[in-house]
Amino acid sequence: MALLEINPDLPEDWLVARAANTLRRGGVAVIPTDTVYGMACCISQQDAIRKIYELKKMDRKKPLAILVGDIRSAGQYAKGLSTPVFRMMKRVLPGPYTFIFEASGEVPKIMLRKRRTIGIRVPDNPIALALLAMVDEPLLTTSIRNPEDAFVNDPVEIDKVYGHRVDMVVDGGHLLDVPSTVVDFSSGNAELLREGKGDVEALEIFD
Repeated sequence: MALLEINPDLPEDWLVARAANTLRRGGVAVIPTDTVYGMACCISQQDAIRKIYELKKMDRKKPLAILVGDIRSAGQYAKGLSTPVFRMMKRVLPGPYTFIFEASGEVPKIMLRKRRTIGIRVPDNPIALALLAMVDEPLLTTSIRNPEDAFVNDPVEIDKVYGHRVDMVVDGGHLLDVPSTVVDFSSGNAELLREGKGDVEALEIFD
């Protein structure tokens, strides 16, 4: 599988369409986000979800993150999204944050098992947002890591490892190996689980 190189600043529609068609047909693709590269599939494709778990050798108890194109879509998959939290998300998104909520009934059961929470992202990346708009449904994603558990953000290196096992590797340029900031709202209170690329102070929810 050759790399599909897409302009990271001004994604070419016809190239985005190729990637979107791959995902819509149930394929698995590696795509760039505003933080790290992720292995992604459409939320409606059960076989593709299983394939991601198998490729990453992930425990089924570990959920994938949901990428959505706008804040309104987040409410479809998250329960307990209060007005103050919604306003905060509207202020900082798209951006390098993952917000964890109790999962709604719209989240595929294959992802939940004994867990009932889900991480939601609105990535500030032109390629990812263009893909989300074109597939017209959320994408599920998990980061690409090497055997030492470090993020791999060189698409050429990713292609060497996963190019023959996934349906497409989208080359959106070399990314920094800084993950998203993760905040858990599933208990009703805000809990900072990981401080990453997203500015915690910008959230204005922690003292």
